[in-house]
Amino acid sequence: MLSPALFISSRVSSQSLRSPILTHACRRAYATKPNPPLLGRYTTIPYELFRINASKKVILRNFEDQKKLGRSSYDLVVQEDGLVHPRPGDTFDGPNGASVRPDGAMMQEVVRNFRGKNTTIYRILPGRELPEDLILLHEHSDHHSIQCRVPMKLSQLNKKVTEFCQENGEEMTKQEFVDRYPFTV
Repeated sequence: MLSPALFISSRVSSQSLRSPILTHACRRAYATKPNPPLLGRYTTIPYELFRINASKKVILRNFEDQKKLGRSSYDLVVQEDGLVHPRPGDTFDGPNGASVRPDGAMMQEVVRNFRGKNTTIYRILPGRELPEDLILLHEHSDHHSIQCRVPMKLSQLNKKVTEFCQENGEEMTKQEFVDRYPFTV
């Protein structure tokens, strides 16, 4: 039998037995990727953001309705109780509100590829307070979303986001945006 002192000193760390090839092959693999963390939650607009619409009204697209039309893009999921619910937690779990972005390469691409005859873009300035039942989430990259803080009907959320944009935003056409915010590389 080994003495405890000899046993302790003769142990080899599991780290020293791992070869780089074995270590790579034995890494944990997830069935699905973990959701990325949210980058921020705001009750006040932190910097200039833009919302693009096909009209002056914000009309958010429900996942189930879009799916029935054979479309893959959507803005939120109406839950079984018929309401849009706030997204809990600190991770990005998918769309759940009105997309807004700062000016940048992605916003420029969205504007230039947006189809619609009555395109309206709202420029929302920093410092604007959101109503108590709305919140701004910085979801990923440059993508932000104005979402509900309390459960509400989709029609209520559309109305509240529309009112917020109209009362706190500068309205412009697609051409006015392109002229005012030229894309430069």
